[in-house]
Amino acid sequence: MELLLKYEGHYLPPAWERLGASRVGPKVWQFADIPEASLGELLERLEQSTDGQTLAETLAVPLYDAASSSSTFLLDAAIPFNALITRLRYPWVLQDIGQRIEIHFQPIVDIGNNGMVFAHEALCRLRSPEKRLLSGFEAFSLAQRLGRQDDLDLACQQQALARKARDITPGIPLFLNVMPTTLLHEDWLSQLLAWMREQGVERRDLVIEVVESERVDATRLAERCDALRAQGLRIALDDMGAGFNGLATLAMVRADFIKIDRALVHEAQGSRVRSVLLEAIVSMADRLGATVIAEGLERPEDLAFCQGLGIRFAQGYLFARPAAPPQVDPVALPETDDAWRIQPQDRFKLTDVIDPGVAVELHTPIEAVRRHFRESPSLPWVVVTDAGSPVGLAARGRVLARATRSLAAVCQPLRRALPHDITLPALARSLYLDRGEADPWTVISPEGEFMGVVEPMMLVAHILSRQEHGTSLHPLSQLPTGPSLRQAIEMRLGRRHGSVNLVYIDLDHFKSFNDRYGFIRGDAMIRTLAEILRHVFVGRPDRLLGHIGGDDFILLLDREEPTLLEQIQRAIGQFHALASHLYDPADVARGYFTTDDGARHPIASISVACVNGSSGPLRDSVAAAERAAYLKKVGKAQWGSVVVIEGTPPTMHAHAEMPDLHGWESHALRTLEHLLTQPRSRDPHAMDHVFKAYPFFEMLFELDAEGRQRYPNWINPNMYGRIRAGGAGTDRSGQPYFTAPHGSCKPYVSAIYLSTASEDFCLTISVPITDDQGGFVGVLVGDLNLASMASLLDRRED
Repeated sequence: MELLLKYEGHYLPPAWERLGASRVGPKVWQFADIPEASLGELLERLEQSTDGQTLAETLAVPLYDAASSSSTFLLDAAIPFNALITRLRYPWVLQDIGQRIEIHFQPIVDIGNNGMVFAHEALCRLRSPEKRLLSGFEAFSLAQRLGRQDDLDLACQQQALARKARDITPGIPLFLNVMPTTLLHEDWLSQLLAWMREQGVERRDLVIEVVESERVDATRLAERCDALRAQGLRIALDDMGAGFNGLATLAMVRADFIKIDRALVHEAQGSRVRSVLLEAIVSMADRLGATVIAEGLERPEDLAFCQGLGIRFAQGYLFARPAAPPQVDPVALPETDDAWRIQPQDRFKLTDVIDPGVAVELHTPIEAVRRHFRESPSLPWVVVTDAGSPVGLAARGRVLARATRSLAAVCQPLRRALPHDITLPALARSLYLDRGEADPWTVISPEGEFMGVVEPMMLVAHILSRQEHGTSLHPLSQLPTGPSLRQAIEMRLGRRHGSVNLVYIDLDHFKSFNDRYGFIRGDAMIRTLAEILRHVFVGRPDRLLGHIGGDDFILLLDREEPTLLEQIQRAIGQFHALASHLYDPADVARGYFTTDDGARHPIASISVACVNGSSGPLRDSVAAAERAAYLKKVGKAQWGSVVVIEGTPPTMHAHAEMPDLHGWESHALRTLEHLLTQPRSRDPHAMDHVFKAYPFFEMLFELDAEGRQRYPNWINPNMYGRIRAGGAGTDRSGQPYFTAPHGSCKPYVSAIYLSTASEDFCLTISVPITDDQGGFVGVLVGDLNLASMASLLDRRED
C-alpha cells in the first residue's frame, strides 16, 4: 500500500524524507510499498518526528491498491493526518459513542451558607474498551479529530438530563455544558426542550453553561441566549478570564452566572495582578446582576480569598471531585485563617473607623430601651442583636411611641452587614451599589458578632480624603495615575509656562488583541510596556512616567532631550522583542494577527506622539491631550509602530528594527547553561550565590530524565515569601519546558504567562542536561519576571 501526504505550509518537514518519503509534487509526499500492518507504525514515527502545527496542516490519503488512485477517489479519501492516526488508535470512537459515555457530577457549593450544595455540573467521561476512563478534555479532543464532536456533545446532554431526572432532587439546578456550535444550531433548542419534556426536567432546574471551546460571534451568541432565556432557561458563561469569553461577550450575553476560570482563582491570594482582575470581574458581575461562581478551588487559602471578595458560590477539588453519584449532603468547609484572606493593597482597616454604637438584645424590655434614648437625646437608633449577632435597627421615634409594646415590633432589617476585614476595593464597590437611605451599616466579627457601625457617607469622605502611599498608583503598572497624575501634569505645565515636553505612548489595536487573545494576555501586554518604559525612562528627577489608563501612558520631560527619538525607538524595539512572546508563533511569523472580521493587525504596534509646544503654547493638560490625539491619529494611519513629533508640519518616524535586542534570549539561555557547571543539591540555599550574580532569575529547579523534580525549588532570596519552597518529587513531565528539550535536546523559551508561583507575569526558559555521551538526563528550568526581562534587553555578552 501507499500513503500520500499533502502539506500546505511553507516549511518543508525534513524528517519525512529520512523516513522514506519522496516528493511527487510541490506539496505532495509519497510513502510507497508499505506493508498494510505497518501503516500504524509509520504514522507513529511521523507523529514523533514532526511538529504538531505541521501535522495539523497535513492531509493524508492511504492507498490500498493502485486502482484506487483516481482523482475523484483521492479527493474523497483525503482526511487530516491527525484524524487518520486517531482512527487507527481509537476505532471505537467511530462506533456508537453513546454507549461509552458516563456522566459524572461536581457540586457547586454555597460557601456563604455552610457548604450547602447549590447545584451540580454534569461532566462527560468516556470509558474505553480497555476500561480506561477518559476525561472530558480527552474525550472531546478525540471526537473533534474524528469529526464527532457534535455527536458527543448531544449524547452527553441527553444522558445528563436523564441522570438529572433520576438522581438529582427537583429544585437543585443542573449546569449543562453546551458547545457554542451546538447552541447556535437552529434545531438544537427544540431538541433540548423535547428531551426535557421526556425526562420531566423543569426549566427552572436547568442552566445552560456555554463552553468556551472556540471563538464565536458575540452578537449571534447573545441572540441565541436571549432565545433560551425566553424559554425560561438560565445562562452561565464558563471560564471567564481566559480564552474567548472576554468582557465584550459578558456584556452582550447578560449571563445569569459567570464562572471565573481556575487560572485566576487557584492560588490567587496575595497576588496584586489577580486581585485586580478578580475584583474587576466581580464588580462587573454585580452591575450586570449576574452571580459569580469561582472554579478550581483546591486549598483553604483559595476559599478564604474568594470569601474575602464576596463570592458566594464555588466549585473545585477542595469540596468534591467529579463522581458518578451526585453529592447530596452539605460539604464541610475547611477552617480558614485570616492570614490567607485578601491582603489589602494599602493600610486601610475598617476597624479604624467604626463607631461602637449602642446595641441591645432583641428580648430587652421596651422600657429599658426607652431609657437609653431618654438618657441620650442625640441617639437616633440602636442596633438590635440576637445572641450577639446584629439582626436589625430600632429608630428613636418608633421606640418612644406610646403604642409600641415590644422591641421586635419596631425592629427594621439591616441594610448591610460588613465583615471587619473587608478590603477597600470591596467596600468601595458596596458604596457604589448601595444607594439607599443614610441608615448605618453594621460591622461583624468572623463569628458574626456585632462590633460596631459605620455611616456610609462617612466612609465616602474617608475614602476621598485618604492620602496613603499606593492609592494613586495604577494597580497593574504601579505607575502614577488618576487625579495625582493630572495634578502633576498641570503643575509642571504651569511651572514651565507650557514648555514641557510630553510623550504620549499608546498601544495600537489593543481591543482587537484583547478580543483575539483574552484580557489576561491583554494585561500582560500592558505590564510589558510599563516595564519597558520604566526601564528606559525612569530614574531622573526631571522625568515623570505615568499611566493615563487602559493602554495609554505619558512621559513628562522638564527639558529638551536631544536623544529623545533614539530613546523612544529603543523602547519600541525592546517592547517588540518581549511582546512577541504574547502572540501565537504563527502570528509572529506572519507579522500580523487577524480578528473575526478578517482584519489584519500588526504585531506589537505602538503609536507615540511627542508634544513639544512648537505649534503653540500648551495652556493645560486638556490642550496637550487634544494635540497628542491629533498626532496619534496621523501615526495610526500607518502600518506598524510610528513616532510623530509636533511641528509645522508634524514629522513622522517609522520604527527601525533593532536585531541586537533579540539577543536577550540567548544571553539568558547561555547563563542557564553555565549554571549546569555549578553544584546543585537539596540545600534550598545552594544557588543563593547564583541569584546574587544573576538576579534576573526568580526561581530555578531541575528535572530528571522522566520529568520529575530532583530537588526543592531554589528561590531568589528577594522572592522569599512570594514563591513557595518544596516541589521535590513533583511530576512535571507534561510541561512544555520539559517536553520541548526532551524531544529536541534544544533550549526552550515560553510565552509570557501569569505565574501561579510568583503571582506575576513571567517567562520560563529551560536547557537540556546531558551526560558525557550526549544522552539526555534532565532539564534545568528558570523563571524570569517582566522586570528582569526588561533589564536583560540592555545586557551585552562579552
